Amino acid sequence: MTSLDRSSAGRLWGQPAPSSTEGTVAVGTGTVRELLTITVIVSACSLLYELLIAQTLSLLAGNTVVWYSLTIGVYLGALGLGAVLFRPRSGGSAWASLFTVELVLSAVGAGAVLLIQLAHSVHLFLSPSPDGASLFVFFGVSLTMTLLVGLLSGIELPLLISIGKDIAGRGRLTNRVLGWDYIGSLVAGVLFPLALVPFVSLPVIGFVTAVANLSVAAYVIHRFVPRDSWVLERTVATAALGGLLLVGISQGSAIEQYFLKRYYFHFQAAERGLPFSALDDLPNVTRAYSPYQKIDLVYDPSGYPTDILLNAYSTKWREHPESPKNRFLFLNGDFQVSSSHEESYHEWFAHVPIILNGEAPARVLVMGAGDGLLIRELVKYDSIRSIKHVDLDRTLVELARVHPVLTAMNRGALDDPRIDTEFSDAFQYLRKSSEQFDAVYLDFPYVKDYNVSKLYSREFFHFVRESLTEGGFAVLDAPGSSFYGQPDESGAMRMVPGGEWEIYYNTIRAAGFEAIVPFRSALEAENPAAFVLLDEWVGTPDFLDPRTGEARAELRGEWMRRMVTRHISYFREGFIVMWNGDAPAAEYQDPGVELSILNETRFGLSFPPPFPRSADIDTRWVNSILRPRLPTTKLWSTRRPWN
Repeated sequence: MTSLDRSSAGRLWGQPAPSSTEGTVAVGTGTVRELLTITVIVSACSLLYELLIAQTLSLLAGNTVVWYSLTIGVYLGALGLGAVLFRPRSGGSAWASLFTVELVLSAVGAGAVLLIQLAHSVHLFLSPSPDGASLFVFFGVSLTMTLLVGLLSGIELPLLISIGKDIAGRGRLTNRVLGWDYIGSLVAGVLFPLALVPFVSLPVIGFVTAVANLSVAAYVIHRFVPRDSWVLERTVATAALGGLLLVGISQGSAIEQYFLKRYYFHFQAAERGLPFSALDDLPNVTRAYSPYQKIDLVYDPSGYPTDILLNAYSTKWREHPESPKNRFLFLNGDFQVSSSHEESYHEWFAHVPIILNGEAPARVLVMGAGDGLLIRELVKYDSIRSIKHVDLDRTLVELARVHPVLTAMNRGALDDPRIDTEFSDAFQYLRKSSEQFDAVYLDFPYVKDYNVSKLYSREFFHFVRESLTEGGFAVLDAPGSSFYGQPDESGAMRMVPGGEWEIYYNTIRAAGFEAIVPFRSALEAENPAAFVLLDEWVGTPDFLDPRTGEARAELRGEWMRRMVTRHISYFREGFIVMWNGDAPAAEYQDPGVELSILNETRFGLSFPPPFPRSADIDTRWVNSILRPRLPTTKLWSTRRPWN
């Protein structure tokens, strides 16, 4: 370091006199104002990098609380490790060391999201199942990036404190550097969720953050680093990285599309054997940003293989030929609905409770269902006088009102004059509301994060029961409950131990409901039209008698039934309806509205065989806000779009 003019060091906001050493050109040693400004910026950048890593992990692996906690925990540990490992270079410039740290940190931070997303793409490409060796690659890359950012950030603070001591005298600036370091973290913590994530893609946030970080490095090299023989190399490295970052920002949309296609079309990439192809021949993904989630509309020309059998069961395309095919809605990368076979979900959801109830309710509360498809089914009933629609995400609802694909699917149902839409958190709405409804429909995303778990909690179902009129019903989409178990020889159901049905049942019972009826969308395997379509699609093998060489029709028929059963299982969804009073008998009554796929036969298939239900509530399975039992997804798993 250059020697300091101690007479001027006491002027905390002044500029110390420059000095020179042999082989260098004299530069400024800095002011307190400059040092604290740099501290705020680099601290904010470091935390933004870690928040980016945590957010990327939560989007690609679910379990938001877990991955945010682990990422920040590992980051803090790496901060400490970086500070412990830091050793000042004897006779070296602390400003030059800070420049090097900021240059490397800018490169690492800018590339963190890209490398994690690329590792996830490789995982999907290599692993046909959710579990596989490629998981170690994905989580290994994520952990490595977290550690690198933490280690480099951990070196920053000792360097800044060391520089502060040189500027103002030993010990005088340590507390202020620490304080402004924390303030920088506060700035990042506020900016990230409120001003960045709802509006900008994660890679671009990383690039912009790295530009801010690199600007500090450029200022340091220009203002404080001695002009030694390395000045040209440092300047070129800074300029080159800055140019790459600006290119990344300008190409943000193309980069986002690259990873969106790698995510949603990973099967096609695997079939082609192209692990890093941009898949330019496939349609772009339409992405909308909201403060709460990423909304993706995907067009996959190949569609679901099982859709080939739909015309044997559904009349939708004959009655509504304008209905779009092979369009898919995803929220935060999780599958929500397919335009091709959504009626196998929404018709059961909307109409089975009404058929059981014997009449349509007059006042209905719909929570969630921002795509308008459930509401499309409900507005078919003229006897429904009012529908209160509560959804958190204004962006999704507005998109469903104006996007041509979504409006073709929901047939403009969200503009029905009986609907009163309120944008609010469902839990808080019910907690504060005193309104009474004859029916409550709960259409929420699958529980992969603890923030959604509260919408399946004992406390929430208590508020649902309080909002129902006497004899009213509530119905929810219950992901994971469509498979209860297998009937035994007597026809009684043998339950799957530890399944999600136990969580739903005990939680709803704990909320005060007694009449609880599970049902699921179900299609018959004995469908001659399905056999014809299957035969046209894949061809049916002839089963020959080994003795006579003649085809055996009964074996061929059994094979076709097994194939149809396998394919229609993809249309099976689980639901639970509960009454504020006694449950009516499960008898079919024509609802008197247009139905595309639900009929009396399929209604009869919708209810599982009788199975024993304990009169006592098993508190081990009660999902509550204070002790969530949902989600049940494994920690070491990743999101997969078509699961």
